[in-house]
Amino acid sequence: MKQQLMQILQYDYWANKKLLDHIKSLQEEIFCKEMNSVFPTLAETFYHIFRGQRIWIKRCIPDIVVDENTAAFADIAEAQRCILELHQVLVKAVEDYFDKIDVIEYRTNTGAVMQYRFQDIIYHLVNHGSYHRGNIASMIRECGYQGTSTDYIVYLRTVE
Repeated sequence: MKQQLMQILQYDYWANKKLLDHIKSLQEEIFCKEMNSVFPTLAETFYHIFRGQRIWIKRCIPDIVVDENTAAFADIAEAQRCILELHQVLVKAVEDYFDKIDVIEYRTNTGAVMQYRFQDIIYHLVNHGSYHRGNIASMIRECGYQGTSTDYIVYLRTVE
């Protein structure tokens, strides 16, 4: 299971990086362009993915060190840097804590106590990212550009 989590985290990073590189190759200005979508900009959508992962890993491992100062992505370079740094934290967390933690108990924003397995939270993070990368693909098309595939099967073809 640990190896599966590592692979799915590698996929998640690959997909985010592939999309950011694609946007950079089109016209970097679209990263902060206001749109009528789930999030107002591509930058805010990527930040939402990043922020969600940051919140969840701190719930799982409260003393883990993550960048808690970044409140938005000003440009693609910042997004790439922050996403890479957090990816490295997530991979290290799985390496160091997979055998030490099983169930995570936390309080939601409304105060409800919840419990989930660490591995299920990691899968949730990747699934959440995939969902919002779909939003990003639509936003890119709204700007008049073609998207790029970030399907898991495409990732597997790159690592075989």
